[in-house]
Amino acid sequence: MAGTALVVGSGVFGLRTALELLKRKINVCLLSPHPPLHPSTCSMGAGGLWMPFHCDDDRTDRWSFETLDEILKFVSEKNGSVDRPLVELLPAVSFRRDAKSKVPEWALGDSSKKLGFQYISMEALYEESKIRGFRLPKREIADKASYSHAWLFQTPIVDSPRMLTHMLDEIKSNQHTKLVNVETGKYYSNLDEMVDEAKILGCDILVNCTGLGSQKLCNDNSMIGARGVLMQYDRTSCIWDGHHEESDCVTDASLQDSVIMIESPPYGSETHPCYMIPRGDIIAVGGTYLEGDGETNVRSEERDKILKNARVMGIDTEKSRPIGNWVGYRPYRPSVRLEQDGNVGVSQGVKIVHNYGAGGSGWTIFYGAAKEAADLVESIVQY
Repeated sequence: MAGTALVVGSGVFGLRTALELLKRKINVCLLSPHPPLHPSTCSMGAGGLWMPFHCDDDRTDRWSFETLDEILKFVSEKNGSVDRPLVELLPAVSFRRDAKSKVPEWALGDSSKKLGFQYISMEALYEESKIRGFRLPKREIADKASYSHAWLFQTPIVDSPRMLTHMLDEIKSNQHTKLVNVETGKYYSNLDEMVDEAKILGCDILVNCTGLGSQKLCNDNSMIGARGVLMQYDRTSCIWDGHHEESDCVTDASLQDSVIMIESPPYGSETHPCYMIPRGDIIAVGGTYLEGDGETNVRSEERDKILKNARVMGIDTEKSRPIGNWVGYRPYRPSVRLEQDGNVGVSQGVKIVHNYGAGGSGWTIFYGAAKEAADLVESIVQY
């Protein structure tokens, strides 16, 4: 097939889009100012949780379940080993205060059945935890906060740094890859500069996967950075506060790790969710969702709040210290920009496809969105 595409961006959208193009035998050049594991790459620091979150696009559910089917292929039975798989399937719990709170739309369709979604009472949740042996905060914490019900489902967690490395290695080894340079150190000022780069490299297609960078590159005022903060604990050595008693589901080393999410007072809110995500060798505890907040460091009050969240989750914060923290910016816009650009590049003979703006759902929709972007490129090349 004729055509060579320049893909700009080495986050999960850029890497997966490049792979989808290669699967269609379209030649690819991949460029990025910094590698996938650079701290500024949102995909690297993210929790890797599959669950639609702050992505309001009508296509989200379709992309989400296409991605779910893809990442479930990586789930291994060796979830308890030191050499963890790229994707783990773990229990996920979202605590709710209102028994009548709305079940998410993504949990209603036939595609969601593989998640085993349940909307259950606290009593049923803690009983389920005893039977299946997964971690929960102490029952007294849930009762004191007046959490009456919960969402309970099985969800995949992507070990995001390792998956990014895996995808980059696949790109490098593909016969249709013409160039990979993810350490250019070069930041483009606008799309015209990217088009010029494409022309120099002999590319007739440009795929823009620059995430939040598109705010400046495309003068996209609808794009907002939604700041997230988390602290990381070592998953192997983390010490848990308490033990698993008949009357109380507390956390100890024999229990299966689980994802815990709270967005209701007193422990959480929409802008300051309280959550714990076991991912690879770490446990990520957060966090924040602050649109337009550009602070690059963890504020002292944020650190104090996340330490409190860790204690709520059952981590003994006197005996277990964080091994790191991370600040990142989710690339939120009202809808994902996945379309052909009808203006820039046309006169130079370079056709542009945009694929950015997943909000907090990057690891939830990346495959579905990348596949659609590659289909669009393929139709352009064939035309």
